[in-house]
Amino acid sequence: MNTGNDFELSRRKILAGLGGIGIASAGAGLGTTAYLADREDIEDNKLVAGQLDLRIDWQQKYFGPEENKDHYAPYGPAGYPYVNAHPDHDGSGEQSLALNDTAVRYSDNDRNIQEYLTCETLSNFGPGDFNTDKRTQDHLIELEDVKPGDCGEITFSYHLCDNPGYVWFFGELGEIDPALAEAVEVQLWYDLECTNEVDEEDTIIFEGGSLSEVLADLEGGVQLDSTVYDSEGVDIGGDDGGSDAGGGGDNGGSDDDSSNGECVLVGKIDDVKDGVFSGVDGGSAVNNNEFNFNERANRPPPFGGGEYLARDATVRIDITEFKDGNESEPVAFTAEVIDGDYGLCGIDVRGGGDIERFDDLGCTTSTEIVTNLEIRGGQRAAISNIEFFVCDVDDPDPPDPDPPGVPGECFPANETFCIGFEWCLPTDTEIEGIDDVNDLQGKSVVFDLGFYTEQCRHNDEPSGPPGGA
Repeated sequence: MNTGNDFELSRRKILAGLGGIGIASAGAGLGTTAYLADREDIEDNKLVAGQLDLRIDWQQKYFGPEENKDHYAPYGPAGYPYVNAHPDHDGSGEQSLALNDTAVRYSDNDRNIQEYLTCETLSNFGPGDFNTDKRTQDHLIELEDVKPGDCGEITFSYHLCDNPGYVWFFGELGEIDPALAEAVEVQLWYDLECTNEVDEEDTIIFEGGSLSEVLADLEGGVQLDSTVYDSEGVDIGGDDGGSDAGGGGDNGGSDDDSSNGECVLVGKIDDVKDGVFSGVDGGSAVNNNEFNFNERANRPPPFGGGEYLARDATVRIDITEFKDGNESEPVAFTAEVIDGDYGLCGIDVRGGGDIERFDDLGCTTSTEIVTNLEIRGGQRAAISNIEFFVCDVDDPDPPDPDPPGVPGECFPANETFCIGFEWCLPTDTEIEGIDDVNDLQGKSVVFDLGFYTEQCRHNDEPSGPPGGA
């Protein structure tokens, strides 16, 4: 499949008029390019604790054609799978650094050269850092002729210079084709050894979601958890066997069903036909539109908090309205917990590449949801999937399903920490309106990724990215 488009993200600069903060913004686009820029602004300081400097480096890999002599070659001179990196002292596409009379490279140990990257050796970067002897590019990601089955990955490492800080990772969708945004699969993880792949000891932040889902969850910023690393940015080798995002809790397979003070994602339903949802993640269908969620959540709830243990709740939905009377296109429903000591504290609804969050439910056993999802052009979109969050009905004040993140331990200064971001275009898809993955030809999506930091000193209640991101 030749999309006829580059993977592109136009340049974005994010300025912050708050004291003691720093932002590094990364762009990415599927079907279009990505630009990674770093910009800090410490004017109009509110808290002065010295300069807070956030620096980013990366290694990008692309698992596409191993040989592409007749078409655009996506790889740097180092060859498959290296695309580009920072630092890259010889422009080969492989992360490298010149030290005295020798050079250290990613391929020396098949991992980022984190032990050599410090605030002294790592300079900030600009558009010129994307230029190589192989080709000139203005953006981090520029790929043509992307085919089903292709994947790409970037491991970013981030460094705080001068002072410790809290760190957030955020994202935002730009101009998108909803079908492509739903088709592209994404995962995000703490890459503890900076290897550009998920290792057994790594902790997943978001796993197996679509690009539109993950970017929607990242829109307000997810506070990164320093406790998954040791004090020097090296894997601490805990027993955490599951997913965790920003909470630092132990979710290593306990059967404890306690959920006090938590609003937990228990499952998702999709694949609606003739008014019945047949796809279930996190449990199983009991009857038509009745679902028992009794497994570990398919991914942790967005932005923090809690031990993501299995709950046992049965939820029934009744569709109350269809788009244009089409029973495969619901737009409103009621939801009720009919079995289990839980209430509904949040419902996420997606469709047409759009998302609506209903997070003001309190902790109720039943609720009515009327959606206003839209597709490009402003037309009303039907529901494609629904996610359910539950809370303990005995909790008088259940938390919001996506709180800003409980401040954890600060990231220390002058150390290296890595996070991995992978995308894949699958060989088949079940996207509404797309009968074959080749129908995605010519479609595009643009999105931003970014890091944000606030100083720890004199800052017991960090606010996170201004304006959400």
